[in-house]
Amino acid sequence: MNRKQRRARDRQIKKSKNQKTDFEQKVGLFDLMPNDCFICHKNFDKKDKEMVMSWNVVVREKEQSVKVYCPTCWNNAVNILKQYGVPINNEGQD
Repeated sequence: MNRKQRRARDRQIKKSKNQKTDFEQKVGLFDLMPNDCFICHKNFDKKDKEMVMSWNVVVREKEQSVKVYCPTCWNNAVNILKQYGVPINNEGQD
């Protein structure tokens, strides 16, 4: 094995270790997900496909926090922000 091949192998190993770290971090954040809406405390079932597809999850990686919002509370918040003219990050998801 020549030097070029060893360096390529080392780069590949280093890259795969970084990918595992990112995955482990995201799985760790999944454990922080609450079982109810942050506003109205309506129950959230992680195993219900319809709920998972319709509810909104906000993840703040730096603060290590995960918040879940039901569609009603989310729409109310979006409407309030629109009334005050605050720009919304997900304009296309209404």
